[in-house]
Amino acid sequence: MKTASIAEAKNNLSSLIQQAESSEPIHLTRHGKPVAVIISETDYQNLTPKSGNLFKAICHWRSQLPAALGELASDDEISQWRDRSQGRSFSWDD
Repeated sequence: MKTASIAEAKNNLSSLIQQAESSEPIHLTRHGKPVAVIISETDYQNLTPKSGNLFKAICHWRSQLPAALGELASDDEISQWRDRSQGRSFSWDD
């Protein structure tokens, strides 16, 4: 994992961007603590839901998982987890 301080990034931004484009993310630190990451546009696009729809992004992510990770719960199984019982009574007036 490549790291750089914010001061280094300020002085060497072009170089760090080239490194991020060609290899791995650059983790930026402030006083030794991670605060940000420089990644390539390609990596960013792979992380961002293209449709703007989180559900579709999750479905796409699930479809890309290797079989070695095992089967995730199906949509039917997940819908069974939900408690469909009547909720408790509530009134703003007491």
